[in-house]
Amino acid sequence: MSEADANQRAILDRLESLGVRYDLLEHEPVHSIESCAPIGETLKALVLKNLFLTTRPGKGLYLFVTMPDYVFQSGVISRQAGTSRLCFAPEEPLERCLRSRFGAVNALGLIFDTLGEVSLLLDVRLRRAPRLAFHPCRNDRTVALSTTDFLNAFVPSTNHLPLWIDTDAGV
Repeated sequence: MSEADANQRAILDRLESLGVRYDLLEHEPVHSIESCAPIGETLKALVLKNLFLTTRPGKGLYLFVTMPDYVFQSGVISRQAGTSRLCFAPEEPLERCLRSRFGAVNALGLIFDTLGEVSLLLDVRLRRAPRLAFHPCRNDRTVALSTTDFLNAFVPSTNHLPLWIDTDAGV
């Protein structure tokens, strides 16, 4: 079994152990949030933008889960997260903490962050979507589940307490 298959299996096993119903779609690899739109339509779910961030000194790691059309504004997120200026993190801690790579960054990988190195930031607008979709640590598969199950079952199972970010708050 490949590492990607093992990571996906671990994620699906976690969802199943929580009694979370999900849909899994296999597809060609996607490399941008724009190319995910047809996947979201097929799954009837919102495919999210997941940004892996760090502070300028590189001391903290953050996963910001937001709407697909969100344009990154470091000041807005940093201020509400109560941290110094956030910027994009390098790939090494992404692989180490979430077992993912750029192009497949996702909140489902939080099951692998057993040391709690990554802080979870969620866009308040996600609460309005009935279903959310994530790559299971690979960009050729997408998992869709209810927002309620994601917020009330999956996230608590990872021991990550989310901080809600209001992206409409401005700088």
